[in-house]
Amino acid sequence: MAILEFKSIELDFCFSCRGCWLDKGELGLILTGSMDVPDDWNIEGERKSDRRCPRCTTKMKTGILPGTGVEVDVCPKHHGIWFDEGELVQVARTKGRDDHAGVIAGFVTDIFGEEDTEQERRQS
Repeated sequence: MAILEFKSIELDFCFSCRGCWLDKGELGLILTGSMDVPDDWNIEGERKSDRRCPRCTTKMKTGILPGTGVEVDVCPKHHGIWFDEGELVQVARTKGRDDHAGVIAGFVTDIFGEEDTEQERRQS
C-alpha cells in the first residue's frame, strides 16, 4: 500500500485492488472538514467481514454507510474504514459538504482512476 496525502488527509491506497483505508477521523475530514468521526460507524445490515483491520488485525464488520448505499468494512475498534475501488468517491459525493466533496472526489478520481467502477457498472 502507498500513502497518498491531500490537505492533511492520508489515504492508504492499495495498487493491487485499488481500494483505500482511512484512519479514524479522516472520513470526517473528507465529509465535513472536521476530524470528528461521523455517525457512519453505525453501519446498516452489519455482518462479519472477511477483511482484517490493517491496524489491529481484528476481523472487521461490513455493512452499508447510512445514506450512501455504499458497503464498506469498518474496524470494530474504530481504527478506520476500508473502501473498495470507487466507494470513497461515491460517499464523498453523497454525504460530504459540497465544498469538500467536489474537491476530494476530484482528487480521488484523479489518483485512483475513472469513476466508472465495477460496482457502478453492475448497478447500470
